[in-house]
Amino acid sequence: MKRERCPKCGGRLDVEGESWSRAEGTVERSFRCRACGERFGASVRWTHPGSPSQRAPGKRRFPALVLAWASLALMVLWVVLRSLDYGSVRVAVYGALARGAEAFLHPAWAVLLLGLAAFLFLVARKRSVPLAVPAAVAPAVQFRAEPPGMISVVVAGSRDAVARDSVLERNPLEEERVVEAFHALAQKSASFAGANESGGFSRAQIDDAQRELYALGLAIGSTLLGGSSEVADALVDLPGDHLQLGVQAELSGIPWELMVARTGGEFLWQLFSVTRQLRDTAGVRPGPSRLGGRRRMLLLANLEAGVSGRELPAAEREAADLLELGATRPDLLRVVRKSPRSADELRVLLAEGFDVLHFAGHTGVADGVERGWVLGDGTPVSPAELFSDGVRAPTLVFANACSSNPSARRESVADAARALMLAGVPAYLCTLAELHDVGSAAFSVAFYRAILGGGSLGAAVTAARTALLGRHPITWANYVLYGDPTLTLCGSSSGHSPAKKPGDGSD
Repeated sequence: MKRERCPKCGGRLDVEGESWSRAEGTVERSFRCRACGERFGASVRWTHPGSPSQRAPGKRRFPALVLAWASLALMVLWVVLRSLDYGSVRVAVYGALARGAEAFLHPAWAVLLLGLAAFLFLVARKRSVPLAVPAAVAPAVQFRAEPPGMISVVVAGSRDAVARDSVLERNPLEEERVVEAFHALAQKSASFAGANESGGFSRAQIDDAQRELYALGLAIGSTLLGGSSEVADALVDLPGDHLQLGVQAELSGIPWELMVARTGGEFLWQLFSVTRQLRDTAGVRPGPSRLGGRRRMLLLANLEAGVSGRELPAAEREAADLLELGATRPDLLRVVRKSPRSADELRVLLAEGFDVLHFAGHTGVADGVERGWVLGDGTPVSPAELFSDGVRAPTLVFANACSSNPSARRESVADAARALMLAGVPAYLCTLAELHDVGSAAFSVAFYRAILGGGSLGAAVTAARTALLGRHPITWANYVLYGDPTLTLCGSSSGHSPAKKPGDGSD
């Protein structure tokens, strides 16, 4: 197998582990970069009956076939010798065998047999079935704004080289139209009066939103990419199941995950588990993360309960569902719900160390720039400020709130994501526009269920989108994930969970 290369630094990757599922017919491999220490994963179809650790699927049958043929040959020899006359032919045969055995002791036979063994070994290795890991474990696509009025699309085809770099004409007016149309559709869906508490929308509402989203996806794939079929083909034909989009801040407001490269095709998120990387934060090292034991989630939900007009019943139900989910899998996740009233109280809580920080509430403008989380006292706080003063950043921050990613300035859409990654947060899940409360709660529960099932973050977002597709008009299209798509939070449930401490749970 050709040695893989790190997509971030180009260093050599070592295989850390491999798992094989006979039922699903897939092989999962994990890699670690020798240079920068980053970890990556690969998934590949494996249709052979044997394990991938076996170079040849028929290897197990080889000894049995040899024994069968050897037994048959000996039986034939026994019959032949029994039919020969002992006084003449059989004695001659024995004599010829004795002379051949003496000749076999000549040193030339050793050289000949060694050469034959080496030849057969090389042939056997060439005919064996190697494990075909995709050249790119997580292919990367970069979107860059190039002056004057151009957009550059860099499609990385392998670890060793860039496959295609296309410079296309940029259309800022069309970009603005796509973003405005997406926000308008989100606002319309968030205000649907026909949705009951269980999130039941009419079929007409869902179908109309689906058609509008698909039209936006076609516009992204054609107009925003200059109508280049070459770029579209390169995106669709990338290997693997995951995809990283490197997006500049001024282009991050576009819902690239909705891109439809070809008419009649699927959304980009349906072809890959898509995550984003901010190009101007490349090389930021994530903070330390616990390797074993249960994952601990700090749940902040409906913090303004009791304030007239600010209650979020859907967030309260979401909190109850997440607490129940943690109770059903205590070996993998422990959910701790708290209701801090100020940023200082929240910093004290975060100092205890959590793997996941989940927020479900209102957002407001913090520091006059980015969207902040509104705490119990009604004051918005910037999430990135919470991890200053040496507070360990969690592995995942999930801001399940309306417009949790956009800032007050359209050109700084990714301010919150950039600040969190600079603070050491490896993964940030957020929204692009307004949310429907019931749909947001359903998305988070589906997302964490996939996480507890051992799926990667990218695959969990895809699973949550798929679960809501056809049930909610646009909620499934509102989420974007910044970080490594192959990152996983929970492994198998066979691990031992630590003893429960007093005081765990909801306050």
